[in-house]
Amino acid sequence: MPVEQVDPLITTIYRWFDVSGVLMMSIIGGTIARQRGYDIVGFFFIAMFSALGGGMLRDVLINQGTVAAMSEPEYLILALTGTLIARFTYFKGRTWEFVQSHGDGLIAALWAATGTMKAIVFDLPMLPSILMGVLTATGGGMIRDVVMAREPSVFGNNQPAVVPAVACAGVLLAANATGFTAWGMVLGPIVSYALFLVGYYGNWKLGTNSDYAPVNKTAAQVVRAAKKAEQSSRAVARGLEPRSLRAWRHRQMEKALQRRIEADVKKGKRRSSAMKEAEQVRRDMRAEEASSSEMLDLVLRDEQLTDELIERLYQERRKG
Repeated sequence: MPVEQVDPLITTIYRWFDVSGVLMMSIIGGTIARQRGYDIVGFFFIAMFSALGGGMLRDVLINQGTVAAMSEPEYLILALTGTLIARFTYFKGRTWEFVQSHGDGLIAALWAATGTMKAIVFDLPMLPSILMGVLTATGGGMIRDVVMAREPSVFGNNQPAVVPAVACAGVLLAANATGFTAWGMVLGPIVSYALFLVGYYGNWKLGTNSDYAPVNKTAAQVVRAAKKAEQSSRAVARGLEPRSLRAWRHRQMEKALQRRIEADVKKGKRRSSAMKEAEQVRRDMRAEEASSSEMLDLVLRDEQLTDELIERLYQERRKG
């Protein structure tokens, strides 16, 4: 069903809720300005950002005609009215907190629908349409919070707004694609507000684990698997290598260790201590053999390189 053929009653209800939302959000913005100790100018701007920021941002991005808040005077009039109400009436207490939170959630649900519908009217693709719905619902609050040097409440606050707005936009887009636009306009805000209530009373928050990185975790698992496969392949290779090669390797190790023992004894070290230390280094060399026998064979073919390897192992052993 084309948008222009939607039941006039639905469009009238949307229009009424849209302008009522401007009044409500300007009162909420003005109340926040009071809590921050702003003067009447601060009241006005914070109320304007809260009430009109999301819609103005949407219309600027769609770039089709004049921004609605500028071309239709009732928006500014209602925003100014809400500012004056908040200036001369101090809303506080548990009742006001209930009205503010639930009214904010209801208005966000309706504004998500109006933003998405406006994107559909101008034939925007799916993702931009969802973005327009989310920005209409949350953009004013984000602009207000940034101007007030606060972290935007949609970033981790216990008052879900973005996910319900995305759900509303998804319902509308699906309904419009299947020819049930009117039903989507009714069900979209209901689904969005229901999600808001579930999140609000269920203390629902999106995950904020900064260490969550499944790609890194997968990469680490691949590295471990590769190392395990490498060790297995080396074990197979050692089982297949000729015994004569292994015996030659061990003889070269023993010759190098004996040279080192004799050198330590000449320097005044007791032979038993030198042999004990050599035994520890022998175990290290066996570990070297297990991890990289090919490289070790190259070293053992040269006496000087062999002695340098022994020296390195001795130094590492002493540091440890």
